[in-house]
Amino acid sequence: MTKSEAARLLAVISEAWRGVEVPETKIAIWAEMLADVSLDIALRAVKYLIATGSRFPPAIAEIRQAIVEINSPGVYQINALQSWHEALVVTENYGRAEGMEKLSPLTREVVEALGWEEIQNGDRDVIRGHFLKFFTMAKERWLKEQLLPADMKPAQFKLPEPPKHKPVQLLPPMSEEEAQGKRRRFLDAVGAMTRELEEKMKIKEAK
Repeated sequence: MTKSEAARLLAVISEAWRGVEVPETKIAIWAEMLADVSLDIALRAVKYLIATGSRFPPAIAEIRQAIVEINSPGVYQINALQSWHEALVVTENYGRAEGMEKLSPLTREVVEALGWEEIQNGDRDVIRGHFLKFFTMAKERWLKEQLLPADMKPAQFKLPEPPKHKPVQLLPPMSEEEAQGKRRRFLDAVGAMTRELEEKMKIKEAK
């Protein structure tokens, strides 16, 4: 959005909500904070706020939130209770691998956090309480990420790659002759230890 487009947007807002002042500094701030938003999309957000009965002139954050509400995919418009029901239906009727693919993104995130088996076998009332709380946190985090301008969104966290272990080098196989020699040496060592113990016992008895 350019400065001239921000001025047009604020002119519409000042007409819809009387008493809104539009100084140059305000136009500059709105243009900067809505730089990644087209004028058409911003105007749709204003119409949405008017239609839903917003009583006060919208702030920039409210414009961005309206844009998210209008344009977000249906899988992100799910609420906590709908997500809980989705998790129950899928965990009761599918295996883990297939079921995780069928879950909506936010529900999948919560199921991964709580554990597939825990949802299946845990105390239903306790798990429900944890699930609703976790979903609310996940939805708020996702919404916050959507509200940020593109150049302010945090980089996605990625787990570091595990170190690559060197393959274990196995000892080369022994020939039959080497194996027999090793057995003979072992038996000789055992025999020598046995004889030494017998000698010590004889000396002890003699005393």
